[in-house]
Amino acid sequence: MDGGCGGGACGGGSSRPSRGSDDVRRTMRTAMVVNGLQGALLLAAADATQAVSLWAAALLVLDRAAGHAVTLAGMGRRPEWRPRLSMLQGAALAVAAVALVAAAERSIAGMALPDVPLASLALLLAIGVTVAAATLLFAGRRGRLTPRAIWLCTRRDVLPLAAGLAGLAASWLLLDGAPDALVGAGVAALLLPAAWGLLRGGVAGSEGVRHP
Repeated sequence: MDGGCGGGACGGGSSRPSRGSDDVRRTMRTAMVVNGLQGALLLAAADATQAVSLWAAALLVLDRAAGHAVTLAGMGRRPEWRPRLSMLQGAALAVAAVALVAAAERSIAGMALPDVPLASLALLLAIGVTVAAATLLFAGRRGRLTPRAIWLCTRRDVLPLAAGLAGLAASWLLLDGAPDALVGAGVAALLLPAAWGLLRGGVAGSEGVRHP
């Protein structure tokens, strides 16, 4: 997802230093820390509530933090760094997403009802933090970002989180954990194209550095 909010479109831009690059770094670093802490909290909430949608939300948020970290690591350093880090991020995202989908599918039948109130509260908090982080990135854009780009990136994160809320509501109404598991598996599956994009972009970037 580096090519989306975590990297070029909403989270970073060029890896070369430019005017205002210190402000960009500071903004990116703040967003990385916020998303990292949020991901850790979502993981703890997922473990406490056994809500698959929270595992998926944690993966989404932690991938965003990883995208910010890759952008920061690539700024002002040798050009071959960022493609390699992007490939590492893509590989980790793919493995985690496949594992989450497989785990959810294995346990859909007869899955226990998660702690819906606590899980819903965690997702609402995640939505609020996501909107706040997008606002922070927009404030520190230094001419790089447009309101449309921020809207697209925020929507890309908020919609899966909102889908998790819908899955939890369905689980509560049906007294069955399957809807939550299905939504969580769906969100994880949607991250696979992003992982492929990171891997493909990293390979292309490495080849470009090797053969300018």
